[in-house]
Amino acid sequence: MSFRQMLPFLFLNVVVSALVVLSILFWWDSRDQRAEAAVKSTAAAITAGEMPTPNIAAPPTGAVPVNAPVEAGSDQPVTHTVQAGETLNIISQRYDVSIDDIMLVNGLDNPNFIAAGQTLVIPIGGVPEPTPVPTETMVALPSPIPTEPAAAGGGQIGVAAVLDPGVLETESVELVNNGAQAQSLEGWKVRDEDSNVYTFGNVSIFDGGASIRLFTRAGDDTFRELHWGLSAPIWRSGETLTLWDASGQVVATFVVP
Repeated sequence: MSFRQMLPFLFLNVVVSALVVLSILFWWDSRDQRAEAAVKSTAAAITAGEMPTPNIAAPPTGAVPVNAPVEAGSDQPVTHTVQAGETLNIISQRYDVSIDDIMLVNGLDNPNFIAAGQTLVIPIGGVPEPTPVPTETMVALPSPIPTEPAAAGGGQIGVAAVLDPGVLETESVELVNNGAQAQSLEGWKVRDEDSNVYTFGNVSIFDGGASIRLFTRAGDDTFRELHWGLSAPIWRSGETLTLWDASGQVVATFVVP
């Protein structure tokens, strides 16, 4: 193709490029004018003592967080009735309480075994530590008279075993709750035939076969293990253990094997 034949194409290309450049310049000039007008309008409003109203969207009303914290009453324990399809993981997330703490206060051994309709105690704020109570020893009490289990215990608290009698390190009394509700042991007493007496403090046994152990030796009390604080074992084979409730009635007796 000769240069003369290319001239029309070159001329057309120059025209198109010029139009594009002019369009861009026109658009840019219009944009600057609109921005300048907006600045002048805002400045005039501020000079007149008026402030433009910001366009802020109002927050949605009635919205409630999915995991809203549950506040426990100051004097009542928090309980939860298990619904169909609920698991301990779901319940622990709802109340922000660990699964281990829920299992501990409810005497659960298997985190996968809960039933719809079951009532669980929720230890919001953590599992309470038992309050240590001064140990009483060598207190003379009247000899127990055979009687029916006291109504306060409801027949649900019993002596399951006296473990390792004569061995201070492991000697202990195991109490069990076979009833359908938790039982407070505050003020209850365990006594041997030599008038050694232990008085329980603020501690409870949960329902459904939960147990608690009272060691003869000294040690740190926990939610399930208490310590008498004696320096020598006191239980011997053939001796009778007596369990009294807070009103002074005999709840159970047990002969050490």
